Amino acid sequence: MTTEIYYFSGSGNSLVAARDVARICSGHLIPIPVMLKRERIFTNAEAIGFVFPVYHATFGESGLPHLVERFIQKLGNLSEKYLFAVCTHNGFPGMTLENLKDQLAARGGELSAGFAVQLTVPYETKEKLRHAFLHQELKFDHEKDAQQREKNLASWRQKLIVIEQIIKQRQTTHLESPAKLERILLRPYLAMQKGMAKSHYQQLADSTSKDFVTLTFQADHSFWVNQACFGCGICAKLCPVQNILMVNERPQWQQHCENCMACYHWCPQNAIRGEIVEYEKRIQAKGVSLADMLTLSGATTLRNNGLTDF
Repeated sequence: MTTEIYYFSGSGNSLVAARDVARICSGHLIPIPVMLKRERIFTNAEAIGFVFPVYHATFGESGLPHLVERFIQKLGNLSEKYLFAVCTHNGFPGMTLENLKDQLAARGGELSAGFAVQLTVPYETKEKLRHAFLHQELKFDHEKDAQQREKNLASWRQKLIVIEQIIKQRQTTHLESPAKLERILLRPYLAMQKGMAKSHYQQLADSTSKDFVTLTFQADHSFWVNQACFGCGICAKLCPVQNILMVNERPQWQQHCENCMACYHWCPQNAIRGEIVEYEKRIQAKGVSLADMLTLSGATTLRNNGLTDF
């Protein structure tokens, strides 16, 4: 039974998870950004997995990266396939898996299993608030941070044992999402968070737009590079949506940003700055290289997996 794992990753954490999932189910890894070049996507695989990071769930958004949503809209012939997903998050997956289930259902598919995993160690909320209101510098203990990441990875690998059995036996399970009561209790908090986020993103985008999605696309307005930048163009090559142009050997962001921060995390000179990454720890996932992140085409592999254009 053939299995394909479609993945998207900015820092590399979701690639780590995707590799692990592919290993336990002998699946073929396929990067989602590559598939966006196609008008429609049909596959001969009998099982399909989706692995991606959660974006903006703490603001009450879908949690799905925009490019993942666009990818799903291109999918066809899902009705007879076993579908499962893994989303990586910073501490709150929100309703991401439920929203993925709804979007796949609209394409004729059924999400049978969904798992949420935290691999990163974000700044604590209290640290962010102190920085925002008291202008205290954001700091983190690198050694302690690394230890916690190892604990997160260990927990993930224990969960993989369970996931392996579920996938191999084609089981249908409850999605790892908040319970109904928790959702109700969270609504006021998420509404407040979104209001604050919208104001922040208006500043990042230098825009008065009230549409949150538009503001996230334009938030790259705050990116800039320091003198360490020597115009290598790695950031432009990394961008999954070709949002960066090199002009006079300096990157210029084009206001359709996915907020994946791949350019920031993987700049070889650590030259990228901006308020958009103010609360982001610069992370390069363990076991993932810059070469891994730059490997986006994979055309031969896609043909061999039986993928066809419509």
